[in-house]
Amino acid sequence: MQVWVGEYRASIYREGEVWTGVISLGRQPDGRRLRLKRRAATQRLLMRKLVQVADDLAKGVRAERNYTVQNAAEDLLKVLAGKGLADTTVQAYRTLIDLHLVRQLGQAPVRELSADHVEHWLFGRAEVLTTSTLQILHGLLKRALRRAQRHDKVARNVAELVDTPRGRSPRRSRSLTLPQAKALLRQALDGGDRLGPYVAVGLLTGLRTEELRALRWQQVDLDTSTVLVTRSARAGGDTKTPGSRRGLRLADLAVSALLAARTIQAADRLAVGAAYQDSGLVFARPDGTALTAAHVRDQFRLMTQAAGLGTSWCPRELRHTFVSLLSDTGVPTQKISDLLGHHDTTVTETVYRHQLQPVIENGAERMQDIFTSLLTASA
Repeated sequence: MQVWVGEYRASIYREGEVWTGVISLGRQPDGRRLRLKRRAATQRLLMRKLVQVADDLAKGVRAERNYTVQNAAEDLLKVLAGKGLADTTVQAYRTLIDLHLVRQLGQAPVRELSADHVEHWLFGRAEVLTTSTLQILHGLLKRALRRAQRHDKVARNVAELVDTPRGRSPRRSRSLTLPQAKALLRQALDGGDRLGPYVAVGLLTGLRTEELRALRWQQVDLDTSTVLVTRSARAGGDTKTPGSRRGLRLADLAVSALLAARTIQAADRLAVGAAYQDSGLVFARPDGTALTAAHVRDQFRLMTQAAGLGTSWCPRELRHTFVSLLSDTGVPTQKISDLLGHHDTTVTETVYRHQLQPVIENGAERMQDIFTSLLTASA
């Protein structure tokens, strides 16, 4: 039976126990016929489905009726990975989508998603996510639906109609006190932890976590006690800013930590043998491959626990501690800014304001004295 549904002619026929309707849309570029098919238990239900199809077609939408938010998100991730985005970034996006989007909205067909659905979902996530993370997640949904819209899978991007709510306040970064720094440095140098040299160098130099994970032996000169910071574990291997490329003098304790790292790697090579992947990294896994941020975070918390500091600390707080210790001994803000790889003192004064002395008059550089005394002075 032939019927008109809006501007489209449809063929309706019975197939066993169900009714089938087919709308012909001509031919595809390769010559194959392009048809939309729907099935329903009754003829009346089938007509409702065909009317919906015709309405979508009038709006320029040719989406499969089961094309879901999860499908749209997966398609976006494939595109992002194909554009050369860093694997770590794509994985971070995937984790956010899996944990906070798919579980709540993933099974909803994009054509049935409403602004109310998105708003309700965002306000629910605002209870557990920070504002910045919420903005990233909302942005991913917008991009996924924008791509679906561009490919005629949905008529409008309802996520664009909703404002991102304010999330929970992020945990403020802290710095270790001098006694806590002593305890952690003792654990790093004498506790037998594989991550010990990493933690010691991070505490003694103020390097960013991504700079430490990407540090190679060719950047280190143990004879002159210097390190050149020229790369990081960011996309493309570049440092965060051009000003982040810098040279640093190493405290004696940092040199000792690097020698310990070299000893650990020599033992790894013997244990792993031909399977060892020598990437030239200073800090690596037992097989020579690069450390991940998650691995460093987990091992770092085990170390802080072993040092009697609990498990609430993050690796980036080694850098904050570095600032705090220098500031407490009168090192000028400009010098601290240079050591951190900041373009000027603005970031140093804003991000680390809570760790800087209000007035700094003594311009003497005392890094070596500070860090050497950590193990010689009483805790």
